[in-house]
Amino acid sequence: MNRILNHKITRIFTGVVIALAVLLMIYPPDIKFFQQTAEFAPQVMFGLLILSLLFLALNQTRLMFIGLVAAAFLAFYLKMASNANYIYPSSSVLPKISVANFNLSQLNRETADINNLFRDLDVDLIAFQEYTPMWDKIISQQLYRKFPYVHKMIKADPFGMAIYSKKPFKDRHTFYYDKIPNINLLIENEMEDINIICCYIPTVYPKTNMNNTEHLKILSEYISTLDKPVITMGDFHMNYWLQKLVDFTNESSLENSRRSSTIMRRKIHDHIFYSDLLECTQFEEIQDDAQNHIGIIGYYQLISNLSTQNKTSLGSLNNF
Repeated sequence: MNRILNHKITRIFTGVVIALAVLLMIYPPDIKFFQQTAEFAPQVMFGLLILSLLFLALNQTRLMFIGLVAAAFLAFYLKMASNANYIYPSSSVLPKISVANFNLSQLNRETADINNLFRDLDVDLIAFQEYTPMWDKIISQQLYRKFPYVHKMIKADPFGMAIYSKKPFKDRHTFYYDKIPNINLLIENEMEDINIICCYIPTVYPKTNMNNTEHLKILSEYISTLDKPVITMGDFHMNYWLQKLVDFTNESSLENSRRSSTIMRRKIHDHIFYSDLLECTQFEEIQDDAQNHIGIIGYYQLISNLSTQNKTSLGSLNNF
């Protein structure tokens, strides 16, 4: 193998393949195969590190350098697509809100304690996607006392949603991408009310001209009209480092609550984003008894008007 790599053309070809692999992870064409392949970006990053060690063992220092640079660039991109802060902000005396998000289709009745799962959550608000009549019977019985403020769109298709809250609603608004609903609730909160937007963005829109790029554009344009703090959550059916979702957060001036990904999970499709009038003090993944991912929780607090934050935007990478 070392004899093959000693040829200049082979080294150039290998370096070009590595560079193209990284570019396809960051800027995949809007084709299903490439979009799905880009979900393996963390695995590709670690693969490049292992490949670099192999080049080192074969005394291929130039290829080792290319592999390490490619892995570092991909790691930087993944970090900037997540929350750029390495540590959570300290808790302040300013008002707080905690939210949880579940896609009910991910729940396995054999490994999740359905009877107690939602009732025991210590949060201010819970949002559900794929909220069907069957789930309404189960969940409403658990939560109606603890979460007295409820907004439901019960549907037999995947676009059913429900929001259960301990805090009262000051306003409710449903806006649509074609016939697909997106919910905005203005939650009464101390000092400053907060917009809670719940959405469900599928991968494909069967037998229509619709697509998730246009859906994200409608969502971004709506968020840009709001002047109060915003928390947007739901199942986006795409990992947070895909360029479509990166563009969405940049155009909407939203921050990702996640600070990292894991090579153990390929599909990281549920997200909570928040505006720069808030800061995330904690983010957690919820797992069932079999360690399957079933939901997420985010904890947020208002930012003082006197405080300033330097937020790094991934949009600058578009100039690379």
